Amino acid sequence: MSSSSSNSLPQPALHALNRALLDYWLSKRRDDGLPRESEIDPTEIPQLLPDLIVYERIEPDHFRVRIVGQRVVMRIGVDPTGANIFEVFSERFKSNVMAAMNRVLDEPCAQLTTVRDRFPSGREGLVEVLRLPLADDKGQLRYIISSTAELQPPLAEVSPEPPSLLAEPVENLFLTLNALQTG
Repeated sequence: MSSSSSNSLPQPALHALNRALLDYWLSKRRDDGLPRESEIDPTEIPQLLPDLIVYERIEPDHFRVRIVGQRVVMRIGVDPTGANIFEVFSERFKSNVMAAMNRVLDEPCAQLTTVRDRFPSGREGLVEVLRLPLADDKGQLRYIISSTAELQPPLAEVSPEPPSLLAEPVENLFLTLNALQTG
């Protein structure tokens, strides 16, 4: 597992959904390099809505889910809107996910990660996740916008079932905001 903060974004590895979110995020950047959460308009990115998640950091161990797409809800088997996202993760991965999400806001940086979900039937799915920081209207980093792209198998090809193990890390990259570029 890699965790670099000076890599350039691996263009070929970025799923089209995540590339579309990155391009949208880049189009909203201000002079300070960060878009404002209030400037994110879901009607401008309807193709991303099923795979979108917006988090608000309440405390370092509490990230409230403000928006979650329907494909995400189907994949994880629960609608976490309004809940602390760390209540959804397995205890085994919770501290790593918490540290990563706080790093996205504290550094600030982008995170590109691939995770494996395991299901009771034995099926496994790979999901590419892109997390990007957002500032509030005062410029304070409090939000993360994220998209999740099913890599294998596509959810539409299997019957939905809640995972027995969610978000096992496979690969992880942290990228400086200067390294991010449009596709």
